[in-house]
Amino acid sequence: MIGLRFKVLLPFCMLYKISTMKDFLSKIFIVVLVLAMACKKDDPVPLGAQVNAKLLAGEAGKSKTWKLISIKLATNTNPYTLATCFTDNLYIFSNNAAQDYQATEGATRFDATGNCVAGADTSIEKGTWAFTLDGILINISVDEISSFNGLFSPDAIVADLDANGDPFGFLLTYPYPATVVKLTATDMILEMNNVYGSTTYKYTLTFSAL
Repeated sequence: MIGLRFKVLLPFCMLYKISTMKDFLSKIFIVVLVLAMACKKDDPVPLGAQVNAKLLAGEAGKSKTWKLISIKLATNTNPYTLATCFTDNLYIFSNNAAQDYQATEGATRFDATGNCVAGADTSIEKGTWAFTLDGILINISVDEISSFNGLFSPDAIVADLDANGDPFGFLLTYPYPATVVKLTATDMILEMNNVYGSTTYKYTLTFSAL
């Protein structure tokens, strides 16, 4: 009788252990799920600088190219009429560790005499870029200048057109950083002020992504 009772109880004990193990695993699964949901809920909100970095320069390890559409001075009714040799320049921002910036000539460039001629993909200026943590300001620092035809160098000369359609240059000399008025995947508007004596000149630069 004792042997028989043992044979009957053995399957029951095994079933009880299996049931208990299932309950234990179910509880572990629930705990892991709750922790995962809690971690996801507590993920930090990206900084403005991180969001704008992707909009400006693409995903990490990538780069993005922009073209200047217009430059407008707040005291003027209309934007400057920029020369083609200036508006076809390319502004390349890289989302790498150094946060590199480079401007290159487009299809045309200025020759040594100031005439607009067929160009080549040659460097104009190089430097780095950085946003403030909130992404509201951007600083573009130029440390290598190959041509006066730049945009973000303090000594850059912007090629405007006079009443006869002939190009002439003017010095922007606006200070940095610039205020980010708008930045999307396709459009960028920067604003910067140049204080000269008692007068503040507000420049608005509009770009389009390629």
